[in-house]
Amino acid sequence: MHPATQRQAAAVAGLLGVAAVAMLLFSPETVIARLEGLADTPALFVVVLVGVYLVRPFLLWPVSLVAVVLGYLYGPALALPLSLAGALLTGTPPYLLGRYARTDIGLFGSLSDSGERLVGAVGETRSVLAARFSPVPGDPISYCAGLVGVSPRPFYLGTLVGELPWALVAVLTGASMRSLSLAEFAVSPTLVAALAGFAVLVLSGPVYSRTRASQTGGG
Repeated sequence: MHPATQRQAAAVAGLLGVAAVAMLLFSPETVIARLEGLADTPALFVVVLVGVYLVRPFLLWPVSLVAVVLGYLYGPALALPLSLAGALLTGTPPYLLGRYARTDIGLFGSLSDSGERLVGAVGETRSVLAARFSPVPGDPISYCAGLVGVSPRPFYLGTLVGELPWALVAVLTGASMRSLSLAEFAVSPTLVAALAGFAVLVLSGPVYSRTRASQTGGG
C-alpha cells in the first residue's frame, strides 16, 4: 500500500473516530431540545444554530433534523430559507477540508482523478446538483466536491437547488407536528426514488453527449 494511502486512510479513520466519540457524548435529540429551548431568545438561538450547523458534519448528524426543528418552531415561510442557508453553511467545512486534502497521490489522488473525469463530462454545477438530488448523504458529497476541485460557485449553487426538496419535506414535517418528535421524521421512499431518477436525468444528457462525441471521434 502506498504510504500516502496509509496516511489518508488513517486521517479518515481519525475523523470517524472523533465522530463516534462525539455521538456517544452528545445525542442530537439532547442538543436539538436545548436549541428548541432558546427559541424565545433570537440572538442566542442564531449563534447556537450556526454552531450546530458548523459542527454537525463531524458528528454525522442528518441535516434534516435541524430543518424539522426549524419548521416546528417557525413554520415553512421562515424555516425554509433558514434551512437552505444552513445547508450551505454546514456543507462548507467538509468542502474546504476536501479542497485542503486534494492531492495527486494515494487514495485521495485516485478519487480526485475519477471525480474530475466525471465532473469534466457533465459540468460542475450539474454534478453537484445531481449528487444532491440522489439519496447519497450530503457530507460525502461535500468532501468529494472539494477533493475533485469543484469551484465554490457551482458547489453552492448546486447545493442550494439540490437541497431544496429535502429541506422542504423536513420543514413541512416539522411544521405539521403538534409536539416535536424527531423519531417521527422519515423521508418517503417515493420521494427518494423520484429524486434519484431526476438525478439520473440530470446526468444522462451530458454523459450521452460525451459518449457520442467519443465514439464519433474514435470512428
